[in-house]
Amino acid sequence: MTQPAVKRPVIRPLPERLINKIAAGEVVERPSAVVKELVENAIDAGSTRIDIIIEKSGSKLIKIVDNGWGIPADQIEIAFSRHATSKITGFSDLDNITSYGFRGEALPSIASVSRTRMVSRTADAEVGTEIIYEGGVLQSRKPIAAPVGTTIEVENLFFNTPARRKFLKTEATEARYLSRIAMALAIGRCDIAFSFSMNGRTVFSLPAGDLGQRISGLLGFGKAMVKVAGDSGPVSISGYIGKPDQAQSNRWGHFLFINGRYIQSVTLSHALGAGYGELLPKGMYPVGALLLTVNPGEVDVNVHPAKTEVRLSQERDIHDAIVGAVKEGLRQDGIIPVFKTGDRPSDTQSANRLTLVQPEQPYRQQAIPGIGSRGYVNPQQMKELYTVPERNVPSGAGSLPEIVRVDTSTGEIIETPPAVRSVAEGSTQPEKESLSADNIRLVGRFSDLYLVMQAGEDLYVVDQHTAHERVLFEETIRKIEQHQMVGQHLLLPVQVELDPEQFAVYSEAGQLLNEAGFGVAEFGGRTVRIESVPMLLSRKSPEKVLRKIIDDIASLKKTGHDLKKAMAQSIACRAAVMSGDRLNDREAVGLLEQLLKCENRYSCPHGRPTFVKISRTDLDRQFGRA
Repeated sequence: MTQPAVKRPVIRPLPERLINKIAAGEVVERPSAVVKELVENAIDAGSTRIDIIIEKSGSKLIKIVDNGWGIPADQIEIAFSRHATSKITGFSDLDNITSYGFRGEALPSIASVSRTRMVSRTADAEVGTEIIYEGGVLQSRKPIAAPVGTTIEVENLFFNTPARRKFLKTEATEARYLSRIAMALAIGRCDIAFSFSMNGRTVFSLPAGDLGQRISGLLGFGKAMVKVAGDSGPVSISGYIGKPDQAQSNRWGHFLFINGRYIQSVTLSHALGAGYGELLPKGMYPVGALLLTVNPGEVDVNVHPAKTEVRLSQERDIHDAIVGAVKEGLRQDGIIPVFKTGDRPSDTQSANRLTLVQPEQPYRQQAIPGIGSRGYVNPQQMKELYTVPERNVPSGAGSLPEIVRVDTSTGEIIETPPAVRSVAEGSTQPEKESLSADNIRLVGRFSDLYLVMQAGEDLYVVDQHTAHERVLFEETIRKIEQHQMVGQHLLLPVQVELDPEQFAVYSEAGQLLNEAGFGVAEFGGRTVRIESVPMLLSRKSPEKVLRKIIDDIASLKKTGHDLKKAMAQSIACRAAVMSGDRLNDREAVGLLEQLLKCENRYSCPHGRPTFVKISRTDLDRQFGRA
């Protein structure tokens, strides 16, 4: 039986218009992609001002006006040819790309799926040139009066590709994408004046100027932001990030740039969040923008036609450099939450100044529950727990507290006046008013959770659980690293059967559990035997504590914590005083004193604030006295 004849397909080159329409599917994904491509062309043309005008979320009109070099009349039609560009000339240029565009695909791709009109004039031309394409077909070309620069209008986007138009999101969603790309372009080049309007309403109009002002105006709503700067290995970093209380529940609030180009990178976004560490609550993401300068030879931007994805030859080193720079920026004590009243911002210049002083006494009565025993402890135990290390004091100098003054609105350390220099500098005159162990006064309690303290004219509302958790976390981390964690042996060992997932976590963290004060070992199958628990948790059920800590470690590891921090965080959370635990006066004051000694006193390991400050200015404003 003979097989029916099969017609063999013929290989042939595709028509130019079809090629451009296929390319448009990659380059022109949505209206925001059109804006990105056209504005980047305007930047490459040396523009000092760029106006972006949008109607009906880009489906009706996208108009870009710049004052750049313009396109000569004899080259304007060539600009709409596929792979025609002035940015590169040879193969070697791909290894050192410094311009935004270089593929020569944007204009022909856009013109193939819209009605595109361009008017351009160079400085040495008497008139400009107007050229119009519709669906990729040249409709007209003629001279026209025009200012120096280029204006391009894209109308009826995707009119001839109904499938692509059908898959556009709602107008509100597309407007969000347009606003985001306009913000990114404006942040990436603060030396260029930008304006962005949508449906006749000006969204922003920004003169060329300072990077900090531009980022703060667009992302921080005028709030003070933390400056980030660093030069480490393959990357130079500059930018501004929001304080933890400005964090958002999505990643739309932060922007990353490499050599001025807006990019998207999961790895570098993770680095930005990792720099905050415990300051960000779970599920929250930072606000801000980081501009990275990298050797162009170490960056491959020719990964995708949209050019938002890049490959970095030293991505790990750049990741670590970002983490370090962000940590360094936030390390300044400028992140204390301030209680806000009314619609007007508080006077951060005066209300956010905080002076911290260590107690002059060798030790004070600070029997915080969970460290030592509940209630009071004998003086010898107290001395071992809370003795302030002696400092080298110059001969003839009195015993003075170590003073650190911080402006929390900017995060800058305020230089201490000569009268209050530290003893290391030979000063003998202490500062008269400061937040120290001597001028902290317990005003009251609220709901057996919040402690109300007064220092000078400021009130501090302390969350006793988060404050105690921070104290215990840093103490536990230190003791684990120094192998000083003490376990409390159980009178009778306890056997616990773990589920498969818990046992897998235990198999990985078993050694660290023992270093943290647990005495735990496998007892056959998925059963483990508990012989001791950390002293901090000696009053808890050993079985429940072990299960909870293993579950905490599994959860925290998924969010990027290492085992040691996850362990310390879980132990601190379980051992800290809870809502409803009433502290006596000495315990309450002692808790705040210990909190002030912590490296990060403003948040618990989960990112929640430990205390907020209510200034006299806030209260006066609330009662109409401002």
